[in-house]
Amino acid sequence: MDIAKNLKVALSTINGTLSQLKNELASTNSQIGSINARIAELQAMPVSLADYGALLKGRIESYAGEHADYLEFEWFRNAPSMGCTPFNKIPFNHLAPNGELAMFPPALFGPSGLTPRAACFFFGDQIYESLMKRAQAKFGKRWGNEELPTVEERRKTIAELEAQGAALAQRRAELEAQIDEIAGALAG
Repeated sequence: MDIAKNLKVALSTINGTLSQLKNELASTNSQIGSINARIAELQAMPVSLADYGALLKGRIESYAGEHADYLEFEWFRNAPSMGCTPFNKIPFNHLAPNGELAMFPPALFGPSGLTPRAACFFFGDQIYESLMKRAQAKFGKRWGNEELPTVEERRKTIAELEAQGAALAQRRAELEAQIDEIAGALAG
């Protein structure tokens, strides 16, 4: 009789622990869901004109960098193994026909002329300044969204939320492992 009573107490304790772990797992999943919803909410918010300008400036710089990579490839891919001479090895008399330096080889602009990436490479600051000046004058007051968190604030909050989410995901994995271990012991 003592054994049956001890088994019942042990099973009750195990089931209680299992129930606590499952409740904590459900709470952890709920917290992760809340964090993901908050991140999605922050990412779905529109931006102010000032933040749009900062994002535009970043994109212009990215395009300029891509064009710089393109130029490097074009000017230096012409390796001797390909039967060509890289631009930095071309003799002066080939670069300067009639004494005039060939300043605008096709590689500067791309095969189809002045691409958006080339325009950003050569005129990025002017593109940014002109667009933002005209946007501010034309519809700056109508743009709105100044009451929303700035992009920088959102990035900071999202990084914090992602760190919290990662910690919770780790805790979730630990809880799932504990639950699986107890369930396996009960089944075995």
